Amino acid sequence: MSKCIVITYPHSLSTPGGGTRSCLQIAHQLQQMGNEVIIVSVSSDAATDKLKGKPVQVLPAAPSRLHHFLDSIPVAKIVKKLLEEKQVDAVLSWEHEAAFLPEVLKSKKVVFGMIAAHPSYTTWVHRQTKFRFMKQLSDRWFRWRLFKCADVIFVSSNFTRQELLNLFAVKAEKIQITHRGIDAEFSKVARSPKQSISNLIFYGSFAPPKGVFDAIAALGKVAAKGYKHWNLKLAGWDYEQEVKQAIAENNIENQVLMLGQLNSRELVRELSNTELAILPSRMESFGRAIAEAQASGLPVVSYDCGSIPEIVDNGVTGWLVPAERVDLLADAIIEAMENPDKTFQMGMAGRDRVMQKFSWEQTATAIISGIENAQQQITIQNSKFSLGKF
Repeated sequence: MSKCIVITYPHSLSTPGGGTRSCLQIAHQLQQMGNEVIIVSVSSDAATDKLKGKPVQVLPAAPSRLHHFLDSIPVAKIVKKLLEEKQVDAVLSWEHEAAFLPEVLKSKKVVFGMIAAHPSYTTWVHRQTKFRFMKQLSDRWFRWRLFKCADVIFVSSNFTRQELLNLFAVKAEKIQITHRGIDAEFSKVARSPKQSISNLIFYGSFAPPKGVFDAIAALGKVAAKGYKHWNLKLAGWDYEQEVKQAIAENNIENQVLMLGQLNSRELVRELSNTELAILPSRMESFGRAIAEAQASGLPVVSYDCGSIPEIVDNGVTGWLVPAERVDLLADAIIEAMENPDKTFQMGMAGRDRVMQKFSWEQTATAIISGIENAQQQITIQNSKFSLGKF
């Protein structure tokens, strides 16, 4: 039976990054399965759904001018109006924008689900801020309380599942591991063995935790050891000046090309002209870029942390080294360069593994299953409550 599902998202759908793309892909796949899907996006404009196929309805919720936590107020108003207009089966939320929804949804017997996608909740909880005590209180109510209120929580890795269990004492039966899908266009990249490994790529946000500065430092060490017949393409956004400075400090200006932010088609084209992806992120709840690179047939050099070991099979589909060990990143890159046949085979193994494990159809099917299980639990609880009153 088809369902009506509302997805709330804390940013504009024009925001770059894997979160926005995942939100849209989940919505599209659910809709393709015959469900009605509505996205309530925190945005000052009527941001549109830019994916191919039948567009998903998007309702903008104006962001607060005072504090982003208060974005949850207009989101709640829009969701309440939808509940008055139609029968909604579930509301799936990403973050704090759901702060005022749990009680409303419970009274209407609507499933409340959370999509837990923060790269590292441990890092977020223990971060140092000037107003730490105030941050702890606000996060506790606007963020972490929602996990305990949720009827079902969708996570994309066992790493995130363990974080929720350890940090917030969430009931294990509420958590469902639901891997993200990877677009089929990545697997269509043609690959053939190369005599040398010289074309490298890093792509994604240039925020320090994503590892672009580690990749640059590692390649500085590679060049210093005499390996200079390579070029690195950087595709991403933010921190551009800091990235350029790091490139200069590592004396590799002539070997690095900055491409800016790429759309999906442009990214696939660049991956097709690359032999190795260097993506040493320090925190991931899934690792979409890493999975995309492998789907395109590229082996990956990354860190052995977060969810990454669940995506990269170390020594089989790529190289994983301890976090922040830039020297070992450099050694892994050199090993890839010295063994082009092995590097090619690792890329092919990664493609096979990713395409078997990660598809949007599997993601959407798991979400529907989680919603239906939650609906059954709500029915059982309401029946027990009615019998108790009687």
